[in-house]
Amino acid sequence: MKNKMKKMLSVTLAVIMAMSVMTVGASAWLFDDEEIFTSDEVTIDHIIYFTDSETMTAGVVDYERDEENLSLTAAEITIPETIEVNGAKYTVDYIGHRAFESSSTLRKITIPETVDYISDYAFCSAEYLETVIIPETTEFEYFGSYVFDSTPVLGYFAENSEDGAVILGTNVLYAYVGTESSYTVPEEITIIADYCFFLSGVEEIILNDSITEIPDFTFSSCRNLKEITIPESVEYIGAYAFSDCTSLEKVELGDSLCVIGEMAFEGTQVKELYLGDSLEYTSGAFAGCNTLEKFVISENNGYYMDGDALCYHYEFEDPIEADISEDTVLSFDSLEYYLITSENTSYTVPEKITTINNYAFFNCKQIKEIKLTSPVDIFSWAFENSGIETVDFSMVLFIGYAAFRGCKNLKSLDLSEVYYIDDSAFEDCTALTEVTFGNALEGIGYRAFADTGLRTVDVVGDYCWVYEGAFADCSELTRIDFNAGVEFIDYYVASSCPKLERVYISETVTTIEDDAFANNENIVFEVIKYSDGCDFVEKMGYEYEIVGKLSFFTRVARFFTELFDKLFGWLMFM
Repeated sequence: MKNKMKKMLSVTLAVIMAMSVMTVGASAWLFDDEEIFTSDEVTIDHIIYFTDSETMTAGVVDYERDEENLSLTAAEITIPETIEVNGAKYTVDYIGHRAFESSSTLRKITIPETVDYISDYAFCSAEYLETVIIPETTEFEYFGSYVFDSTPVLGYFAENSEDGAVILGTNVLYAYVGTESSYTVPEEITIIADYCFFLSGVEEIILNDSITEIPDFTFSSCRNLKEITIPESVEYIGAYAFSDCTSLEKVELGDSLCVIGEMAFEGTQVKELYLGDSLEYTSGAFAGCNTLEKFVISENNGYYMDGDALCYHYEFEDPIEADISEDTVLSFDSLEYYLITSENTSYTVPEKITTINNYAFFNCKQIKEIKLTSPVDIFSWAFENSGIETVDFSMVLFIGYAAFRGCKNLKSLDLSEVYYIDDSAFEDCTALTEVTFGNALEGIGYRAFADTGLRTVDVVGDYCWVYEGAFADCSELTRIDFNAGVEFIDYYVASSCPKLERVYISETVTTIEDDAFANNENIVFEVIKYSDGCDFVEKMGYEYEIVGKLSFFTRVARFFTELFDKLFGWLMFM
């Protein structure tokens, strides 16, 4: 319970710090309408603490800065075991999320035994931090990710290590810098830090049964590691955990494993993986597994194979609908991963599939055609750098970040049914010459079609926003029409398009950023008289032609709308 409460606190503090809001005086923190703890803020020696009057504990959450955002703390800091506030003593037991991040003064810190919880990024980018003293008797309840990222402290830890194992307190294995070919993780270790074995030459690693998580990059680039058994105690494997382990051929996964992070086995030689009883999340986990040929799947989870595609049946309670109907359950099926070793060039997606998940066909060069039988959303990196030539986009509703980036064989797209195209979705599709948009379109993301072979573009939509760089660096682009339904044109939307000669801006466009068409020399704009587009080209001094004009009634309505915004627009922010 204590661990869950502290994790909840860490998340809360992260939100607070991100919003740059500091609470003065007492605050009550609620969870599920119940007060879980109260908090006061106090500053001692330029270190900011939160105190909890319920448990009489405190934690370091930030430090004071000067007007230039530089740290006001001393170069050497000793965190006290207790602090006194208004005559009451509080035990200091945690260092919060990003508490000393980017400190410009901190060089040495002594952490008391009472601190058993250090949150993510606690000392990240404290570039002069060389010495961290932690009592050998400290038993950590939680040790976060990237705690000392971008600091020189590893050198100090390594100098004080035994047999190359950097152990913090009694139970955190922070790093292995030894030269032995085999290493057995001691029984007392319950926490392994991210990057722990990064670039190690170790060939064999024996994990104990006390470890529940293998964090991000833990074994990344262990190029001599050939096989490893993950204990039944492990529930989580982080992103890139075994990436670039180029000799790794065999991984034994247990039934307790719940989550595998993205690119976890990228660049390995693994040919077969077991998906056990508890496994629920693998989005992007098998991307970059160029040798993977087979999944052995437990009957007790939602994974199943459809041909060469690994799919998953999601089923969960909808918390909103559950308030209306006690038995409301949402269920859908997702295509998680397509075996890159498959020799098939065409695949028909089953009708019950509603999403093609992250990295599903990533770098899959042999796939040429995808046939859809029902509407789907295509998520991030789904087909990035693949050999795809044909997709029935009439069945596609959403296209995620970089979903088709670098697909050199795509030539034309009919996106008439798509309502949103995310950032970099088709960036660097150099053979792409034609695209059709539909009236349902609400947005085209950052660099969505940048560096493609598009020649002409007709953008329509439903209050559509076209974001920064959407058509930038298109060397063959000669004309863009921002038709009815387009509302916003962002910075550098069509910058550095050397052949761009004509741009039409309809009357529905209300905002155009000044540099939208930067680094182009010969554009003639086609605009509607009295429209915002007309105002834009006149302000920027562009050459233009009038191809229509707003009706009298539209102009009157526009005048009163602008007047209302000037007089009462401030009400929107109340």
